Amino acid sequence: MTGAAAAEPGHSFDSRSMLLNLALTAIFDIGLAIVAFNVASSWGASDQVAYLISGIGPLVMIVITWIRARKLSGASIVILVFLLLSSAAAFIGGSDSRLLIVKDSVVTGGFGLACLLSVLLAKPLMFYFGAKFATDGTREGLDRWYGLWQYPDFRRSQYLVNAVWGIGFLVEAGLRILVAYTVASFDTAYTISTILPFVFLAGLITFTMVAGMRTRNAAAARIANTAAR
Repeated sequence: MTGAAAAEPGHSFDSRSMLLNLALTAIFDIGLAIVAFNVASSWGASDQVAYLISGIGPLVMIVITWIRARKLSGASIVILVFLLLSSAAAFIGGSDSRLLIVKDSVVTGGFGLACLLSVLLAKPLMFYFGAKFATDGTREGLDRWYGLWQYPDFRRSQYLVNAVWGIGFLVEAGLRILVAYTVASFDTAYTISTILPFVFLAGLITFTMVAGMRTRNAAAARIANTAAR
C-alpha cells in the first residue's frame, strides 16, 4: 500500500490507544473541568471565575496531547471555547427566570458562530474536533488524520460537516430563545429547551457519521480504480 493510500479515510486505528484517548478526555477535558468548577464555586468564586478556573482541565489535556503526539488537542480547544462562552453567559443577569434558557443558548449559539467563522482559518474547527474522536490520539494516528487534508474529498467533507454543525447550533440556540419567550409555562419551556440540544446533537452526530462513511467509501473506490489500472 502506498503512503497516499495509507493516509486515505478508512484506516483503522489501534483500539487500545483510542480507548486510552477517550479515557484521558473523560478524566481531564470533562472530569477535571467539573471538579475544578465545583471546588472553585465551593470556595466562593463567582460563576465567571469558576468557569475560567475549570479551563485547567482542557489545558492539562492539551499538554498531555502535545507530549503524546506533538499536536494540539482540537477537542480540548473546543471545550475551552465552550468554557469561555459559559463564562461570558454567566454575566447575563436579571430577575427573569427565562434568562436561564437564554444563557444556555449563548453558549451553543456562540459555538455555532465559532464553527462558521473558523472557515477563515487554515482548517475548520470541526476538523480539530475530529482529530480527537476519529483517531487514537497517538502521534501516528494524528499524523494520518492531518495527512488526509491533502485529499479534496476529505477537505470538502470537513467543510460540509463544519457548516452543518455551525448552522445546527445556531438554529438550536434560536429555537431555545424562541421557546423561552413564546411558551407560557416556564416549566414546559425549560423542559423543551433541555431536550432540544440532545435532539440536535444526535442529528449532527448521525450526519457526521454518514458523511464520514461516504468519504471513506469514495476513497476506497478511488483506490480500487487506481489499483485496477
